[in-house]
Parts: sequence; structure tokens; C-alpha cells
Amino acid sequence: MITVSVRQLVDAIEEADVFKLPHMNAGTEYIYNNLYRRLSYGENVKLSEIDYNSFELDDVDSMRDIYSDVLEANENRADTLARTLQGISPMSAISAFV
Repeated sequence: MITVSVRQLVDAIEEADVFKLPHMNAGTEYIYNNLYRRLSYGENVKLSEIDYNSFELDDVDSMRDIYSDVLEANENRADTLARTLQGISPMSAISAFV
């Protein structure tokens, strides 16, 4: 049986570093904001809406690296944590009051 201290869990969450994306050049940032981000929110992106002059092939490679090294890795960690917390059975405890 796994037991979790809610106080320790909240403290750990509050102490965790804020998620920040790595530095991106203008082309990679364009791909992230105008393609990846929109697609990840379920929006449609038409090919005619893409400004192909705003990025280069190297920017596509950079975005792929950011996805695999940062975004996908953090998503996997969050999913693992969520599954662990969802799998913990609730347990009632008696609190002693002074």
C-alpha cells in the first residue's frame, strides 16, 4: 500500500521549478507558436496559413529536438505521476485534536 502525505506533496509541488521552454531562435519559435502549439490544442492549421519564409529546415530539426528532449519527456513524467496518484486508494484517518 502506498501512503502519501498531502502536506509533503503540496510542499514538493510548490518547490518545483516552473516549466520553461529552452531558448528558441525566431524560426523555431514561429514553428512552436504557429504550428505545434495550435495543433496540440486541437486547432486546424491550413497549409495556406503557414509563412514558409519565417523558418528554415534547421528550425524544423530544432523543434523536433525540443519536442523529444523537453515536451515529450515532461508529458511522460506528468502522465506517470498522474497514474500513480490516481492508483492510490483513499484512506480515512483519525485526527487527534488538542
